[in-house]
Amino acid sequence: MASSVRSLKLPPDLLDVAEKRAKSLGYPSWSAYVKGLIRYDALCQGPHSITLPWANLPLPEQDKIDAKLLKLTENGIGVRGQLLKRILKGEDKL
Repeated sequence: MASSVRSLKLPPDLLDVAEKRAKSLGYPSWSAYVKGLIRYDALCQGPHSITLPWANLPLPEQDKIDAKLLKLTENGIGVRGQLLKRILKGEDKL
């Protein structure tokens, strides 16, 4: 089936994250990486209890989160659970 075209605008930091993660995971492009994320989400059908609330934040707050995520990505650090919540609240420094 032929692919449909949709436009996706990403903030610069989030685009950098996508490109870096795509490369480190071995995806042929960031587009393939995004498709992989959507497929993984469809497979898991899990809640988005951390990321969904971010979608409702003002853009400057989303940009701050994206900057933190880029820093984590550049340092090769993945976080989950309580550590992630503390980092995003600014209680832990990167």
